[in-house]
Amino acid sequence: MTSIAMLSIGHLIPSDATAVLKEIVLTAVFFVVASLVGIARSGSSYHYRPMILSLTLEQIRGTISRGIAVLIRPDLQGDAKKKERRALLRKELYPRCFDFEESSRCALGVNWKGRTSEEKREFIEVFRELLVNSYASKIEGYKVEKLVFNQDVMDLPYAEVRTKIVTTGGKQYDVNYRVSENVDCWRICDIVIEGVSLVNSYRSQFAEMLSRYSFGEMMELLRENVKTAA
Repeated sequence: MTSIAMLSIGHLIPSDATAVLKEIVLTAVFFVVASLVGIARSGSSYHYRPMILSLTLEQIRGTISRGIAVLIRPDLQGDAKKKERRALLRKELYPRCFDFEESSRCALGVNWKGRTSEEKREFIEVFRELLVNSYASKIEGYKVEKLVFNQDVMDLPYAEVRTKIVTTGGKQYDVNYRVSENVDCWRICDIVIEGVSLVNSYRSQFAEMLSRYSFGEMMELLRENVKTAA
């Protein structure tokens, strides 16, 4: 289609001007396409970010819906089904929309700096389990009847997917998912339930623990916590 348009324009203006115009059109097309697939990442490409973000947030909303669906499945209720229920939840959340490295960095705060690569890796693995278990416990305790998506909030390069949990008793609770940029996509880095950030709550706990224990001792305690929850 672009080639046909250039041929038609070529009959109306000089060939050198046609080349310039063609270059402008192709450049514009490139930036639009690049922005949509997340290739262009600086300068004027940010003008197209709302389109990219909306597409990615739709995927995140899908992951949230599937995760909630797992937690409220009738055949997965009760403590006897807890292990199976949590395993299916991890299957939905882990490979898709969560940035556990960013969550871990924020949760450890100033204590992240100075940790070795191995310590960071181990902390991410443990904190991932803590965060998902905490999230699951909160949602399970609400006896969810349905999930409602509210208007997303965008403040590039961040966003927030806002939802409302409606319980079987008719009560409503706000559960919002904070999203940040991660390489070539957008991922959830925190969950805010009724105004309380899960990551910030853990950061306070970790800071207190590290004022009393070494990092290694804290990790042993956290591993024990994860083992008990499982």
